[in-house]
Amino acid sequence: MKNTINKILNHLELELTCYQEICRIYDEQKEALVKNKYEELDGIDKQITSAYNRVMSLNKKRQELFNQLKPGITKLSEVIDIARKEESPNTDKLNDYRETFKKMAQDIEKKQYINFELLKTGLNISDKKLNLIIEAFAPQGSIYNEKGKSKDHKDIAVSTIIEEV
Repeated sequence: MKNTINKILNHLELELTCYQEICRIYDEQKEALVKNKYEELDGIDKQITSAYNRVMSLNKKRQELFNQLKPGITKLSEVIDIARKEESPNTDKLNDYRETFKKMAQDIEKKQYINFELLKTGLNISDKKLNLIIEAFAPQGSIYNEKGKSKDHKDIAVSTIIEEV
């Protein structure tokens, strides 16, 4: 039992390192979004995918370690309960990991939300710019209003491209 708990602690340290890496990558993504470094986003997306694949493999390994301790265990809190019952000296370390993971999960969720909102805002701005460009090249239409009278020339929108010619 003591050996299994030590293996779990070592494994939790690996997971913590991986989650810290994900936080770092999300910070890079935010910086790229804010500074409009769109060329870097593809590489950052690949890093995020790779990090999440590592997390998935670490989750499987952690589950195997939990099952070695007692079959059917899925949560760290259950491991902590077993460690308490066995009066393990590592109970406090396990509690610290649980609190750290809880805070880190909240931090990652917050960073994901912020980056998603930055992406949405960037897409909205791009869409508005594209509409402005399309309108600049669109024909201005008839100079007559719906009643068949000539519109006042002040009301006719002229694109800046036509003005320069």
